[in-house]
Amino acid sequence: SQQSFEDLKRLQAQLVQSEKLSSLGQLLGGAAHELNNPLTAMVGYSDLLTATSLTDEQRGLAEKMAHQVRRTKTLVSSLLSFARQIPSEKTKVNMNALAQTALKLSQPQLRARNIEVQSEFATDLPQVMGDSNQLLHVCLHIANNAMHAMEEAGGLLTVATRHENHMAVLEFSDNGPGAREPERVFDPFYSTRPVGQGAGLGLSGCYGIIQELAGRIVCENRAAGGATFRIELPAVKSNVRNFSIRKPGHSSSQSAESENQACASLPLPPTP
Repeated sequence: SQQSFEDLKRLQAQLVQSEKLSSLGQLLGGAAHELNNPLTAMVGYSDLLTATSLTDEQRGLAEKMAHQVRRTKTLVSSLLSFARQIPSEKTKVNMNALAQTALKLSQPQLRARNIEVQSEFATDLPQVMGDSNQLLHVCLHIANNAMHAMEEAGGLLTVATRHENHMAVLEFSDNGPGAREPERVFDPFYSTRPVGQGAGLGLSGCYGIIQELAGRIVCENRAAGGATFRIELPAVKSNVRNFSIRKPGHSSSQSAESENQACASLPLPPTP
């Protein structure tokens, strides 16, 4: 059937992507280790150089050199993180709380770019198994991508969760120009940003994190404009009910009514 054919194509694409990441990880791991030691020495010597008696021009050149060496060292560190294949410790994670944390951490950048945030969190969302730090990194990176897409004119970032087919689903949608090649955004070193503003490894790393958790991450352009990043993770089976924390002065009926509302707005605090 057509559905079976589409599922087969998707699985084939995931397998090809997995092989790309595995081969590239082995290559990058060896190269990054060899580069890291001389770069550490260069950082130390450049710091010693700037601490000596220099003219203003010489000091400016030394500081520029130190900045570029540190930038290279940061890139090498990201290559090592990308190549590292150490399984993370997994615990139960609340994706609603994770998405809210990512939005709070991103608020200064969102305000600066005049981006409005709207959330649509499902009240019946099950927990997932994963590393909360890694999953927060994924959320922050996708939110950062959306901010870059809307940095010129501002826009709307919608973050939504829902429970679908035994999966916890988290979506980040923006109304920017959309992805140029959505099928390639998870390829290593693929980037549409200017040279020096990204190595093109961030989304590849996100893909690896979600794949390790037996999940799925995709990027699609929206018909109304903009792009959506969709994360699907297997739901943890649990018979434990979720209890809400009632605020003082709120009746049980008010609490139940607020819980039944799946759509909630997260207004950004005013600029001080």
